[in-house]
Amino acid sequence: MSARVAMLVALVALSGCSSQPLRALLQPSKGDAALSAGLREYDNGQYAEAARNLQTGIDLGLTDRERAKAHKYLAFIHCASGRERSCRDEFKRALAVEPELELPAAEAGHPVWGPVFAQLKAEPSSFALALEQYESGDYDESAKNFQVAIRDGLDDKERANAHKHLAFIHCAASRERQCRDEFRRALTADPALELSAAEAGHPVWGPIFRSVKAGR
Repeated sequence: MSARVAMLVALVALSGCSSQPLRALLQPSKGDAALSAGLREYDNGQYAEAARNLQTGIDLGLTDRERAKAHKYLAFIHCASGRERSCRDEFKRALAVEPELELPAAEAGHPVWGPVFAQLKAEPSSFALALEQYESGDYDESAKNFQVAIRDGLDDKERANAHKHLAFIHCAASRERQCRDEFRRALTADPALELSAAEAGHPVWGPIFRSVKAGR
């Protein structure tokens, strides 16, 4: 038993085994076994097998920290195989999940993937860029970057925000069906989502959001 698990077991025992959050910490993610297998295979130089298991772990479900780690190692595998675009995409997904992600010195100093990661880290995220473009009125580019951000992975609140802004863009362009679809996606990600007073008062999307929120 690892020291971390032993400590958590002790904490649960002290709490009379009544703490749901502590019990949740002891429950491995659905993709944990596949992730562990992928990391072992990576360490053993079995990169094709590692990539399959890392992706399986992501598909089955991982914690945010685990998912960022899986995408990071997939990036290493792609970079080492000369697939820079795929390497960049996986690093973007890792940073979308964990924006504070940093590589340790040994990884950061790698001559192939180190510069790729450093360049991406210095760039604004697709989500942040999309928000900037929306505020400046560049709606077409904003929509593209919101879609990229959603594809790469966002937490529930950010995903709801991205779909909300996509709904605004569709509504403003008189695409009511797409507007309603994006509001539904936003509410699926965050059922408690509400518009700010200024947003709710908009004559086009305000009534549509209220209609979708009411299930009409």
